[in-house]
Amino acid sequence: MDASCSLKTNGLELTEISTYSEPLLDINREKLDKTLANMFVQENSMSRAYVVAWLDYEVLIGIWENQEFIFYNSKNLDLKYVQRLRIFNQEKELFLWRTNEQLKGRLRQDNQEGSKVATVIAKQLIFGTKSKPLDNFFTEIYEDRGIKLILPFTNLMVDDKDKNNRIFLQTHNYIKTTLTHQATYFDCRFVAFMNGKKKLF
Repeated sequence: MDASCSLKTNGLELTEISTYSEPLLDINREKLDKTLANMFVQENSMSRAYVVAWLDYEVLIGIWENQEFIFYNSKNLDLKYVQRLRIFNQEKELFLWRTNEQLKGRLRQDNQEGSKVATVIAKQLIFGTKSKPLDNFFTEIYEDRGIKLILPFTNLMVDDKDKNNRIFLQTHNYIKTTLTHQATYFDCRFVAFMNGKKKLF
């Protein structure tokens, strides 16, 4: 497939992206902070990132900016409770996961030197058709059933009448061919939150 060409069907886009990944082992807080500084602070255009953290007891969604995590109510990110952690923006993602009481991970960067890979760009619909503004630039999206998420954005248009008034998560899903000539996903990275077709920061 020509990297300049893409195919769109059923809301998915098949294209080619140059992408590079490197493993990270035995992550502690000091190593995480240094990795993030190298990822984002040194480039002005990359100084801010989304954060999704799956902890033992809750899911936190926030941002990483000015070398710190920012969550609603100033919650702290304690790595000992992290099951999975994704820190990402349009170009890069740091993905950590817990295994045998240690954190391991990988850093993936798109549109840089690396292999050209067939990639499916998808928009995953996020639960929530109602919204309520909160303090400090956060918004709660929820359903009457009681499930809710707190997002680090303001002025969100959320309802169940128009698909452009919903929150989506854009992902890149990378494809490889197995020895038996079957196509399969080998990695997925988060790219951006979207309010309809508009990317949130």
